[in-house]
Amino acid sequence: MNTSYTWDESKRQANLAKHKLDFLSAGLVLESPYCLEVESTRRGERRRQAFAYVFDVLTVLTVVYLPGTAPRIISFRPAHRTERALYHDWLAHDFDDP
Repeated sequence: MNTSYTWDESKRQANLAKHKLDFLSAGLVLESPYCLEVESTRRGERRRQAFAYVFDVLTVLTVVYLPGTAPRIISFRPAHRTERALYHDWLAHDFDDP
């Protein structure tokens, strides 16, 4: 990853136990040529969700961007059924092959 990311270590451990995905592997999502990024605002925080396959599973990485701080990873999980459908629709219709 070119950008330096931070996270809460207890949240990383909980995420690893629950989803079997480690924040340390987040670069696999962000560096994928097939990464779909979606920006949103939630609770006044700018967030970016990145979707890509990691270890043969479509994953969702959520990163929060707060002014003056390094981007913070808050979640890394398998995509839900509706998210998988949206991702595959994007690949089929909107993805520009590099």
